[in-house]
Amino acid sequence: MHIRDVIVTPVITEKSHMNIEKGKYTFKVAAKATKIDVRNAVEKIFNVDVEQINIQNNRAKRKNFGRYVGKSPAWKKATITVKKGQKIDQFFEGM
Repeated sequence: MHIRDVIVTPVITEKSHMNIEKGKYTFKVAAKATKIDVRNAVEKIFNVDVEQINIQNNRAKRKNFGRYVGKSPAWKKATITVKKGQKIDQFFEGM
């Protein structure tokens, strides 16, 4: 798996925004990505040292679209903790 295929997009929520101050960044990652894949991708793309990685699989949820029933897609989320004093400059930091 190529490193650019591992990280799909950053996750921008209130909780993930508050965790940036603690050095924790949240990304949506590829479904088949492992912790090792995510570590290598983050270290090479953003030039930071990764301390810890937590991965969570978010399951598909049932959704109603008017009279039709469907499912939201399942996705995988990774929370990366970088070493103290380092940060990811390209990550959304708000105002």
